[in-house]
Amino acid sequence: MTAPFARMATRVYAVAANTFREAVRDKVLYSILFFAALLLLASLGMREVALGDRDKVVRGVGLGGISVIGGIIAIFLGVGLVYKEIERRTIYTLASKPVPRWQILLGKYIGLWLTLAAEVGILTAMYTLIIGYQQGTPGAGVYLAMCMLMLELTLVTAFATLFSTFASPLSASAYTLCVYVIGHFADDLYIFGKASDNPAFQSFTLALYRAVPNLGMFNVRAEAVHGIPIPGTEVAWAAAYAFGYTVAVLAVAMAVFERRDFK
Repeated sequence: MTAPFARMATRVYAVAANTFREAVRDKVLYSILFFAALLLLASLGMREVALGDRDKVVRGVGLGGISVIGGIIAIFLGVGLVYKEIERRTIYTLASKPVPRWQILLGKYIGLWLTLAAEVGILTAMYTLIIGYQQGTPGAGVYLAMCMLMLELTLVTAFATLFSTFASPLSASAYTLCVYVIGHFADDLYIFGKASDNPAFQSFTLALYRAVPNLGMFNVRAEAVHGIPIPGTEVAWAAAYAFGYTVAVLAVAMAVFERRDFK
């Protein structure tokens, strides 16, 4: 039992490591990171023009910027996960090897997740230096908010991976972006639908609310900015939700990938 598991882990690790190496070599990724660094530096200037509590405005802009950039990277890298292999014809080599396709897809997903973790880590380090220089070391809530962001990106990346198994990068980007945007406004969508007098519209918004993940539950940036304690139960529920939903989405992605004909 141990030997087959070890072989599987070795194969998945090899695919993940190769995916990570390819991702960090992507020039467009560095362009996004450069833009993110400029955004974080620009947040310093917000202190001079912001109204109200300027320090909180700067912290909020910085955390919001990291969240948006993280989402862009997840979508950008995830949607090309399978298409790049098809375009370079390396998928035919992979598919011909005695390695189950689901292990290939899992390895590529893990490699992409590691890339995202590294990018969020770099942006968090930049944020710490910038805010630390201006306001002092950020509170623990900021780093917990970054952990919650990684949970969100874990789920978003799973959807990007799913769409990459059957759609072109442009279509997969549109699908993932829709999930990302609607997921962030899921609660508002549900409330808006409930307030409507149109039964058909109520049914539509309820179906949409149930079909997409509720990404709003991972957003604790306001609490981090204002120094409000984040309950451990909220974090635990968000982690369980992200893990369960991600496993379900990846299972569908693997099933689609197994049935796809690359000939």
